Amino acid sequence: MTLFATTADPAASPSHVPTTVIPARKAGVASWYTLAVLLVATILGSVDSMLVTLLTEPMRATLSLSDTQIGMLKGAGLVLFTGLATLPLGWLGDRYDRRLVLAACVLVWSAATGLRGTAMDYTMLFVASIGLGVGEAGLGPITNSLIPDLFPRAQRVLANAIFGISSIFGSALGAVLGGSIVLAVEKSRHLMPVGWQGYETWRLTFFVMAFVGLPVILLVLTIRSARGKAAAGYEPPTAESDEPVEGHANGASTGSTSRAAAPVAAVGADGAVLGGISFRDYLRAHWRTLACLVAGSGLASVGLSSIGSWIPIVAARQFGIQPAQLGQGIGIAVMAGTLVGGVLGVKAMRLARRRVGLAAPVRVLVIGYCTAALISIGLLFVRSANDVFLLLGLLLVPLICGAVVLPNVLQEVAPAHLRARVIGLLSMGSLPFAVLGPLAIGVISDAVKSIPNGLAMAIVAATLTGCLAGAALLRATEAAFVRLLKKVNATS
Repeated sequence: MTLFATTADPAASPSHVPTTVIPARKAGVASWYTLAVLLVATILGSVDSMLVTLLTEPMRATLSLSDTQIGMLKGAGLVLFTGLATLPLGWLGDRYDRRLVLAACVLVWSAATGLRGTAMDYTMLFVASIGLGVGEAGLGPITNSLIPDLFPRAQRVLANAIFGISSIFGSALGAVLGGSIVLAVEKSRHLMPVGWQGYETWRLTFFVMAFVGLPVILLVLTIRSARGKAAAGYEPPTAESDEPVEGHANGASTGSTSRAAAPVAAVGADGAVLGGISFRDYLRAHWRTLACLVAGSGLASVGLSSIGSWIPIVAARQFGIQPAQLGQGIGIAVMAGTLVGGVLGVKAMRLARRRVGLAAPVRVLVIGYCTAALISIGLLFVRSANDVFLLLGLLLVPLICGAVVLPNVLQEVAPAHLRARVIGLLSMGSLPFAVLGPLAIGVISDAVKSIPNGLAMAIVAATLTGCLAGAALLRATEAAFVRLLKKVNATS
C-alpha cells in the first residue's frame, strides 16, 4: 500500500486524482465514551476529596482533632502521598492494562473513603487519608497516557481541552455535589440499615460514597472494549508513519512501501543526547536557578494552600454554615474564580511578553503572588459566610493566573530532550512545600486558638509571609531565569 495516489501524466487519464494524503481516520464513539468515563472517575475523586473539607468541622468535633492534626491530614496524608504515588502508578500504567490500574485506584480511594467513616481516632483518619491520596494519584498519569492512545493527533487537542476544562470545573462541581450528598444522606437516614441510623452524618456520608465508587469501577472496566479498533478509529503511528515523507516534490511517492522514520536522538552512556547537554551537566550548570524557582513557587504555595483546605473551614467554624451550604458556596466561588483567573492569566501573559519578553512568566507569577497576599488580609474583616466565599473567589483569580502561567516556566527551562526529567524533578522538589502549607496554618492556629478568629489570623500570616517571600525570591531570580531561557533556546 502506498500513501499517495499519483499519475505520471495528468492529461493521460480523465479520472486523474490530484496528489493527496489519505485522511486520518477519526476517533470512534467508544473513544469519546472512554473520555466520558475518565471524567466521571475524576469528578468522583473531586467529590471524595472535597468531602474531607466539607466535613472537617463535624469530624473535628467528634474526634477532638487539633488544627495541627487537620493540617497533617491535608498535607502529609493527602498531598505528600499523592505526589509519591504518582510515579509508581504511572509505571504500572505503562506496563499493565491501564483500565485495571485505574479501577484498582478507584477501589483504593473508595475503600479509604469508607474507612474514614469507621475512624475512631486520628491515626485511623491519617491512614485513610494516605489511601485516598494514593488512590487518586493514579488519575493524572493514567488519563494523560490513555488520551493519546484513543485520539489521533488532529483530535487530541480537543480531547485534552475538554478533559482539562472539565477537570478544573470538576472541583467546583465536586464541592456542589459533595454538599448536596451530605444533605441527601441526612434526609434519607431513615431509609438506611438500622445499624447505620445511629451514626453521625459525616460517617454515613463516607459510607455512602464508598459504595458510589463501585459502579464507577464497573464503568472503568468497560473501557476495555474502548481500547480496540472501534474506539480509537485509527491506527496509532508506528515506525512506518502515515505522515507525508519530506523531500518528495508535491508529496509524490517513491513507489516504495518504506517510510521515513522520525529521527531518533542517540543517547550516550551518561544519559546525554548526542549533540545536546546531558541531564547531569544541565543540573550542574543551572541548579541554583532551578532551586530558586522551586523555592519561590513553593513558599507562595505555603500560603496559597489555605485557599482550598482552610478558608472553607473558616466559614463553617466562625459562621456555623452547614456542609450543604458550604459546598454550594465553594462551588460558585471556584467556578467564578477559575473563569476570571483563566482569562486574566492568558491576557497577562500576552501583555507581559510584549513588555518584559522572556521574563514574562516569572513577572506574572510575582504580581499574582503579591496580589494574593494583599487580598488575604480581607479575611480578618469578613462578617458572614458570603464574605468568606467572595474572598475565596477573589483569591482564586491570581492562583488560576499562576496555574495558567506556571506550565510555561516548567516547559521552557529545559531542552526538549531533558524536559520530562526536569519537570519531574521540579515537581518532586515542590512536595515539601505542599505538605508544609496546611501544616503551618494548623500549627499557627493552635498557637492562637484562644483568639476568636485565630484560624483567620493563621491563614493571613501564612499567606502574607509565604506569598511575599516567594514573590521576592522569584523577582530576584528573574535575570537568571532569562539567561537560562536564552541558553536553552540557543542550544535547542
